[in-house]
Amino acid sequence: MKLSTLIKNTEDFFSERRLLYIILTGILIIDLTILVFSSGYYGGADTAGHYLSSHWAFAHPAYLLNHWSKPIFTLLSAPFAAVGFKTFQLFNILFGIATGYLSYLVAKELKMKSPLLAIVICCFTPIFMISLFSGLTEILFAFVAILASYLLIKERYAWGAVVVSFLPLIRYEAVVLLPVYAIFLINKKHYREILLMLTGMVIYSLLGALAGKNILWLFTEFPHQNTVGVYGKGKFFHYILRSPGFFGIPNEIFFVTGLVAGLSLYLREKMEYSKEFLLVVLPFLTYFFAHTVSWWLGIGGSQGQNRYMAAIVPFMAVMATRGLYLFAKMFLILTKQEWVRVFALIIGFISVFHIPFAVQNYPITPGPTEKTIRQATDWIKQEGLNNVKFHYNDPTVVLQLNATPFDTTECERFVATPANPAKGLENGELLIYDTYFTEMAGGNLNELASCSDLELLKVFEPEVPVDVYRKPYKIAVFKKIEPNPFVIQKNSSLLKGEGIIFCTIKNFDFDSTTLQTEAKHIKPMGKNGSSCILLKESRDFCLKQNFELDSLKFVHPFELQVSMSILPTEPEKKLRYVVEATSNNKQIAYKSYDITFTEQNTSDEWVNREFRIAVPEIANQKNVRIKTYIWNNRKGRYLIDDYTISYRIQ
Repeated sequence: MKLSTLIKNTEDFFSERRLLYIILTGILIIDLTILVFSSGYYGGADTAGHYLSSHWAFAHPAYLLNHWSKPIFTLLSAPFAAVGFKTFQLFNILFGIATGYLSYLVAKELKMKSPLLAIVICCFTPIFMISLFSGLTEILFAFVAILASYLLIKERYAWGAVVVSFLPLIRYEAVVLLPVYAIFLINKKHYREILLMLTGMVIYSLLGALAGKNILWLFTEFPHQNTVGVYGKGKFFHYILRSPGFFGIPNEIFFVTGLVAGLSLYLREKMEYSKEFLLVVLPFLTYFFAHTVSWWLGIGGSQGQNRYMAAIVPFMAVMATRGLYLFAKMFLILTKQEWVRVFALIIGFISVFHIPFAVQNYPITPGPTEKTIRQATDWIKQEGLNNVKFHYNDPTVVLQLNATPFDTTECERFVATPANPAKGLENGELLIYDTYFTEMAGGNLNELASCSDLELLKVFEPEVPVDVYRKPYKIAVFKKIEPNPFVIQKNSSLLKGEGIIFCTIKNFDFDSTTLQTEAKHIKPMGKNGSSCILLKESRDFCLKQNFELDSLKFVHPFELQVSMSILPTEPEKKLRYVVEATSNNKQIAYKSYDITFTEQNTSDEWVNREFRIAVPEIANQKNVRIKTYIWNNRKGRYLIDDYTISYRIQ
């Protein structure tokens, strides 16, 4: 039998309907497997916050009208969250797969070849797939947005307009898409349906009024009114430069190819392409540009996060479907062999499928901030303090302590008062500080530690340092006490790490002490004319060091302290410091820390960097060797001086 005949018979057997069921079932099995074996989740504190709102929505209906929690998301996810955290994640998985299915329907309605590819591209786009295992609202937004486009393509204008009206109740930025859908309705001369795009807003405004809120509560209670500048801002091309990471390079190639092909179709058949342009291309570009400008100007509560782009993945998937088909068809034109086209299609399929597994870690493990909070909450339980009322800002604390967020006898949000930081706390109650949310709420760690009526009990830090708003991330547990001036000194000592002693293993100033393996890279370009190491763009690694632990006496968990002076000639780039631990020649730990630089660091300014990295994995291990090195993963150019490695002995 000829190969072309075999391929033809195979295509006949795998009908579009059969393939549809196979693909959807396969994706569901993959996602459920990841869900079951994941000990962590994506989305950090936002996922925890949304879960708490949805979990308690039926017991505390105020959450159903909570602006931050997103009313529609809370309403739909509440039955899943009521069962537990895993079923709450299952909500996003099911809606994510449904979003992929709708992408397929849209591609089919637009008469694209091989529309099933849209499901695969949508569900295996990295940022979309990782968001399935979260409690974030982007997945539901993506579902409702592509559903609205599908209904309008099917000429169900009234239903499409009603669905569009609920988008702002899922994510605020949906307001930038309302004019896009209005333009489509105007183009189709369905003017009355434009009024239906206010349906969701009107319904929830009235529901809020009935619940005792201001009828304009959707505007007056907007949670990011006073956060302009709080989250910072960035470069205009922030999302464009980072898009290969969250969309995937193959997807971007197919997307651009499909977009160009679509625009050429527009030049030939304007009416034929108008639906696709107004309901697929324009929503994608509008949303992408809106977030680009928001982050660039530092407005609208934007934090420049990749996850925002998960909301428009189905639009990208539809456009990329045409691109992937054309990619395969190109080989058919060149070779005139059908089997070559099918083979190219399979290669394209595999390239899309493997991306999330190549750039993300599955199953998902807890992130460094969640691990640090877990250390703090476990300590609180061990100390018998879990029955004490606590004040918090990060909702992850409430989730891990299994508290009821609206029960003020168990816990309360901490509201910082500059004149009296401990105001609102009763003696014996706990304050759980975190560098992220508590700092945003106005609670400064040093100021809290300077209060005579707040005793610092314990400070927790990630195993590998994490910077938040250019500050090392920490969790600090305070207890409210009667005013005691001596407690301030105790707090200060604990914060400074007094009593903690490090012993130097390696120290290089590259003048009196040097490193033989780096001899040819030593240059007289250091501080005040001293010698230093030149790390060029062409070098991947430098300052490699190896040492055994068996001869060292250290406290558990094993902890390294690293310090160095760096002159970054390209401050926008970063270095990565790596620590590897092996036992009997088998790797037991791999830690990496990104050494970053701020916009204030110029190319002629030396920067001092000091950080600690804990390696608890070496406990009870024998024949342990530690390897450290600097990885020039961004191919920058640096000068490095005064390099020291120490380990904790007390």
